[in-house]
Amino acid sequence: MRMTPGLRPYFVTLAGCWVGLTIAAWVLARQEHASWIVSAALPAFLIESVFYLGALFAGTRAWFAERFWAWTQGGILWASGLAPYLVFSLAAGTVQERACVALALFTGVLSFWYVFAPRRAAYDIGFLAIAAAPVLLRVFARIYVAPAVHTVVRVEYLGHLTIIHVAAMALLVLRRWNPGPAGPWPNRTEWRAGVLYYLIAVAPLCAVALSLHAVKFAPRKGHWWTIPELAVGYFFAMFWVTAFSEELFFRGVIERALLDRWGWQWVGVVISSLIFGAAHLWLRQFPNWNWILGWAYARTGSIRATMVAHTLVIVTWRIFFTSA
Repeated sequence: MRMTPGLRPYFVTLAGCWVGLTIAAWVLARQEHASWIVSAALPAFLIESVFYLGALFAGTRAWFAERFWAWTQGGILWASGLAPYLVFSLAAGTVQERACVALALFTGVLSFWYVFAPRRAAYDIGFLAIAAAPVLLRVFARIYVAPAVHTVVRVEYLGHLTIIHVAAMALLVLRRWNPGPAGPWPNRTEWRAGVLYYLIAVAPLCAVALSLHAVKFAPRKGHWWTIPELAVGYFFAMFWVTAFSEELFFRGVIERALLDRWGWQWVGVVISSLIFGAAHLWLRQFPNWNWILGWAYARTGSIRATMVAHTLVIVTWRIFFTSA
């Protein structure tokens, strides 16, 4: 059967992701002497990657939108939100009725929100609040329970990935929201813009953070080749998860709505940045550099450009600094 051209990048990326996840699971299982990493966590992450990458690629979103009615789309999203949890918890023997009900409630509301709700600002605000609630309340650690108490495998990340892919698909497909170019890889112009805004912001922000004793300069130690490897690993993990989700919701939805409503760039940048900063207060980290991301989005109209700047700042933080 011939592969649909628009889906080819998705399947190529998915194949690479599956190979990487499988290798990582086998290595971790041997290091920790924990067979559940391969028998339970690996299948769950493989399944989640199918849905998560589907939310990243415009081709898969278009395919999904064209082939199913809204009710069916909502049902598929709901099932995709529950499947990774059930696969993991049943295989690991950690399934809990309350956890399953809570996850079904969160994912069900998000999946069917735009099947019933009109496309208005008040309902968009409600949707974003519900999507953010489990993250801010840190409920995933209580839903996704590993069979071992001490383990480096953060199973609760399944919950974060699930909420991101369900919410993103609901917004971009069912709501038909247009945040500008949204995908897994920037073009040349977006790379240049992202790097430029990063360079403009990083030096003064680091200087302010150091002067306020909010951080201290503490470069990672190790063999010379381990630092670039670590930086690359951080970049891709943060780019496709943290940067994608936060830039989509804070810049692509909130700031986009403000820009469309008022038309004044500074209004959208300031308000969306304040909301972004408020949502991150619980992290207790500095610097709060989001204003430059808001300005980058206002100027470029692309969350892929802001994803580049966002990720580079995180990598800089993780490689060269630590909390004071």
